[in-house]
Amino acid sequence: MQNEARDIWMDWLRDAHGMEAQAETMLNAQAGRLENYPALRMRIEQHLRETTAQREQLERLFETLGEDVSAVKAGLGKLMALGQGVAGAFASDEVMKGSLASYAFEHMEIASYTALIAGPRSWGLWRP
Repeated sequence: MQNEARDIWMDWLRDAHGMEAQAETMLNAQAGRLENYPALRMRIEQHLRETTAQREQLERLFETLGEDVSAVKAGLGKLMALGQGVAGAFASDEVMKGSLASYAFEHMEIASYTALIAGPRSWGLWRP
């Protein structure tokens, strides 16, 4: 069970890394189109720095665990974000749609990290 649970957890970590790569691409695209909203652009750029730091922390964790990140998952995440960016660029209410997408994405991140913590606890593999 421990090896199987660890493999599942590693897949979840790779998903989280891909999710952070997707968020970086999405936030970069969004920030680049907010020249008329300087306060919002500053906040998006701050969020981008936080996201980059989270991705880098995950990469250090993979290195510590002797594992590799998934280039495929990171690449697919970036590709999805590019699609979102292109679709949003054609919306007349792009700022609102971008805000809604960011809000939903942020809650998906929260759920993902909650599962990353809860999984090992529920499997009896980690105790705080």
